[in-house]
Amino acid sequence: MTVQFAFTPAAAYVRAARLVAADVAAHAGVATGLLDEVRQAVGEACTRAVLRHRDRGLDDLVRVEFSIGDRFVAKITDNAQDLRARPSGRIGAGVGGGAPRANDDEAIEEDTLSEEITLIVLGGLVEDLVVTGPDANGGTTVSMSWPLPGSGSAADH
Repeated sequence: MTVQFAFTPAAAYVRAARLVAADVAAHAGVATGLLDEVRQAVGEACTRAVLRHRDRGLDDLVRVEFSIGDRFVAKITDNAQDLRARPSGRIGAGVGGGAPRANDDEAIEEDTLSEEITLIVLGGLVEDLVVTGPDANGGTTVSMSWPLPGSGSAADH
């Protein structure tokens, strides 16, 4: 089963995405003790996508996909053109896209630090986290997954 939706890149819709994530995860059979983790992780990933859109002046929709198979998988995709911070904690050297802002070098450092912190938080929340991009559409995707009963994975990490 797959659930897909998209939302306008506004903070007001992040809460709705968190609620849908928790509901779909519960329906999939994710352990009750992990539902708060799912909710928080999806919220962080959606907030990251909204901020990346805002920083680049993009009105494109943030795409969300939840799938149920051997694991519960959440994918949040933005349309930003670059991947500044990487889950390993390294910061990308080149930052492209978006209109220049006042004190652009400081703004780039602040945005990169903010994105890096978000990815560190996600890494602490989710054992299975992969950030990829840019894809063919120029976006990046945060993919996270959690074990389901009978999948052979431990329910706790």
